[in-house]
Amino acid sequence: MPPRLALVWPTPNPAYRENRPPEEYIQPTVSGRVESGFFGCVRNNGNRFHEGLDLAPVARDRRGEAVDPVFSVTDGVVRHVNPVAGNSGYGRYVVIEHTAAVPPLLTLYAHLASIDPAVEPGRVVSRGQTIGIMGRSAGGYTIPRERAHLHFEIGFRVSDDFDDWYAWRSFRTPNRHGAHNGMNLIGINPIEFYDRYRAGAVGNFQDYLDQEGTAFTLLVRSPRVPDFVERYPSLLRDVYPDGGVGGWEIEFTWYGLPLGWRPLSQSDPRLENGPRVEILSHDRDLLTRNHCRQTLNARGRAPTIGTHTERVLQLLFGFRP
Repeated sequence: MPPRLALVWPTPNPAYRENRPPEEYIQPTVSGRVESGFFGCVRNNGNRFHEGLDLAPVARDRRGEAVDPVFSVTDGVVRHVNPVAGNSGYGRYVVIEHTAAVPPLLTLYAHLASIDPAVEPGRVVSRGQTIGIMGRSAGGYTIPRERAHLHFEIGFRVSDDFDDWYAWRSFRTPNRHGAHNGMNLIGINPIEFYDRYRAGAVGNFQDYLDQEGTAFTLLVRSPRVPDFVERYPSLLRDVYPDGGVGGWEIEFTWYGLPLGWRPLSQSDPRLENGPRVEILSHDRDLLTRNHCRQTLNARGRAPTIGTHTERVLQLLFGFRP
């Protein structure tokens, strides 16, 4: 059983810790709807997914700019620093891997006004250490002064081969962020994790993941062992079969996280014939309520793989059309 994480809130705002209303710590979009700052299908009338949590400042300078420090929520190692605002929709951002946690998840801190000079890739940081100053930096769009905030994520890195996938997709802009590009990250719900942690229902990341439900299960006919599984072995549901892996049974959350991995032996009869990916089961109501994530298209008579899941499978298994 993993030990309890020593955890802090990523900003100095005491409102969450004091169990005050979310209006006192969440920064909404221009809509003014507080839910727009949370995780999930919360934007554009439920049609756009938001991967993290937008946290409002409590301190501003004479010009009205946010000046709150931003803290590493627990001990970790800096994996990526983007110091150039225009190089990402995240603006200036930092990614920290919490190597002692189980699983060793990442936290991401975005739209920073500045990054502490001591925060460099490979540096060890401590719980509560200041890594930067909250701001409104962004590439390709403008965050107005009054909506400066910290965009905060907790999640997984999907693939170490992200650069190869990015080159194959022939995007117009270069990948300046290696494997820590936002397209290669899948987040969990930060506020739900913190709520359960504060209530004593979970003590660490694995506790939280053990409580997550399965929205759909796929059968994947591939002998490849993705680096994702090697990086997060606590997600394995069974031991590797003798003689090697022939395929996988993978459980996904509604937001598309491949949460449970069951390796199948090469002699498993289900692997003999069929497409390389098969939908074994799904929760139609749950997926329909959260359709903006495009994990499975579950509205019709027969579900089909959505664009988000297709991208994740490409990254995990190297699939190409």
